[in-house]
Amino acid sequence: MAGPEPDERDPADLVQALGAIARLQSLWLADLDQVCRGDPAFVAAFRRWEEQLTALKLYIHRAEARLLHYLLAAPTKPWREYGGTGADRDAATERWTARLLPYFATLRLETTYRRIGSVLELDEDPSTADIITDLIALAEVAETTQIALAGLERGGDPAALQDLAFYHVIAPWRRAQAPLLDVLRWLAEAVREHADL
Repeated sequence: MAGPEPDERDPADLVQALGAIARLQSLWLADLDQVCRGDPAFVAAFRRWEEQLTALKLYIHRAEARLLHYLLAAPTKPWREYGGTGADRDAATERWTARLLPYFATLRLETTYRRIGSVLELDEDPSTADIITDLIALAEVAETTQIALAGLERGGDPAALQDLAFYHVIAPWRRAQAPLLDVLRWLAEAVREHADL
């Protein structure tokens, strides 16, 4: 006789998905920081960043799905605030600007690219964007969501899990979805263009 089937709405599934996001963000931020300190092998770095950010994107989708299952089963919880204030976002933006601008200056790569708002809108003109700005935006989101996820690592309050997951992790990454997709495409094209150098 088989045992009971696991409940797909178990909060442990959501905690695991959030933990994976925290680990991937930490890995990418550490790699980004190390590369900005003067790693000349930018093609290998761009490949790693593409892999890390792709995995992060998948885990964000997984956490969102786990949150939906969790919300369907869990009663409403009281609001809890986590870290990641406007000052934290500003400080993260300043730190990553100070790291990424000099790094890309030493590479002498063209950082502007053409952004298409919607691939389905044929009449829309592309706009000009800058990859450094997009990378700074992603690093800021990763760094500030790490503040909220630190409570999870310390065995945070399970009653506030849904607020942590949605408002402090998934929603910030949803707002950063456009730069994330653009960065992934730019990295892939930069690797393809410079792989033989």
